Amino acid sequence: MFGKTHFSILMASAVASLAMLSAGNAQANLILNGDFSANASSYTNFPGYSTSPNPASPTDWVVDTPASEGVNGPDTGFYAVNGSPFAPASTTGVNDFAFMQGGQIFQTVTTTAGQAYTLTYDAGARSGTPSTLNTVAYDQVNNVAITTQVPNISDSNFALFTLDFTAASNSTTIAFQDTGGTPDVSNVSLTPVPDPATLGLAAVGSLGLLLLKRRKAV
Repeated sequence: MFGKTHFSILMASAVASLAMLSAGNAQANLILNGDFSANASSYTNFPGYSTSPNPASPTDWVVDTPASEGVNGPDTGFYAVNGSPFAPASTTGVNDFAFMQGGQIFQTVTTTAGQAYTLTYDAGARSGTPSTLNTVAYDQVNNVAITTQVPNISDSNFALFTLDFTAASNSTTIAFQDTGGTPDVSNVSLTPVPDPATLGLAAVGSLGLLLLKRRKAV
């Protein structure tokens, strides 16, 4: 007999299987050094510009104006002495971060054409300095911007922002451009968006296997 109790147990197992499947499909972050901590300790001179003797740019990132972009935060060699010259008034949820005073920082990653992606990041502005920022997903192959976001950043604290886009080629650049003041960025993450249809088919398959297993057990 296949009663209500058995059905409830089966459904609970199916839900658990789907949760495990979803977790298994979670994609790794495509952005390297998204929290800017990889070489933060190498920034030893106030105020953290990416010029000698500091590194040319944060690890895995490119800067186009080396005298104006750098790394700030508790892991830098100057932070404890000189404070945080470019941070918002509060830095809740953020440790190290990149700052810009003109120019941009960017990183190019391998993507799949037609695949949807989600970019998340924390952004803020230097305390007491009204700042603006452009966040751009740029198609390197076709040499065109896919989408641009202008986050409403604050000098009181970092805030979380999300940008969804679909890649147009196998090479996409994520860029943060200073368009005024001193914007800050940290906790950058780029992940593929799982296909709902694929997850649905997998869930149906899991339920079917559970039904078959239950029938054999009876």
